[in-house]
Amino acid sequence: MNAVLIKLWVTGPETERWFDAARVMWSTDFHPETLPTLADVPIHKRNLRSSQPITPEVILWAGDQNGIHELIQWLHSRTPQSDHRLYIAAGQWSDAERSVLQRFGVRLIVSELTDLIAIEHVVREWSLRISN
Repeated sequence: MNAVLIKLWVTGPETERWFDAARVMWSTDFHPETLPTLADVPIHKRNLRSSQPITPEVILWAGDQNGIHELIQWLHSRTPQSDHRLYIAAGQWSDAERSVLQRFGVRLIVSELTDLIAIEHVVREWSLRISN
């Protein structure tokens, strides 16, 4: 497998904890950055005619139940979703909250820091598919 540069942005109320975990647990293919808010996530529009390779972007929202409305509103304002972005929600969510998050485009949900180890290969395979 070829290594692919994967942009990883971590934001939300629990950013510091989840950023440190991702930086330690995920390989060097991931280049994490923290962002103060979801509004700081860069808006990239892909030029389909460009020969530039696509850079997969992962947005990990490290939150709590109090901030779920912010995440849902942000995701709702981003429809249609970009196919080169993978949204991950980190935190303790009820089944109903998980369902709503998935409806708005969150593809992976993790509840414990160590869950990052379990999903690294999924994120890597997704990024390879996107970049090819």
